[in-house]
Amino acid sequence: MAYIPSYKDQSWLLPPAIDDLIPEDYICFLVETLVEAQDYSHFDLQYSGAGHPAYHPRILVKLLVMGILDRVRSSRRLARNARENVVYMYLAEKLMPDFRTISDFRKNNPGLIKDVFRHTVRLAREEGMLDLNHLSTDGSKVKANASAGRGCVWGDSGIRSAAQAEP
Repeated sequence: MAYIPSYKDQSWLLPPAIDDLIPEDYICFLVETLVEAQDYSHFDLQYSGAGHPAYHPRILVKLLVMGILDRVRSSRRLARNARENVVYMYLAEKLMPDFRTISDFRKNNPGLIKDVFRHTVRLAREEGMLDLNHLSTDGSKVKANASAGRGCVWGDSGIRSAAQAEP
């Protein structure tokens, strides 16, 4: 049987641009556009002064938002994705923030992700992609207790637990 040949040991003459490896309609480009539109000027005072330069907040926000979309909550997984996943490398602008940096940023800026989400909803509403005229919530209350004593229906069913069974 003939197999498609692989080129594992062949080096690239020119390395490809990282955005060429991502499909054109991928959601990361929308994430980048929305996050880049935010104002980060209030971080300039926070990160000014002596010490090691900080990662720009837009990079960390892009990683966090993409993580939300991919259902990745762990800062360690986000940091690993920034090293290994092409989409996250693109959003991190080829930087590799440590998991503690991502975790501390999330902890120290709890309202920032809410602001990005609000901006996204506002933009979607202005563009006509979202209609907020009718919103519904489900207020159903379901009793959820799966303890051993409540696992069976007692009464006329004839089912008995081991403690109630006669020897």
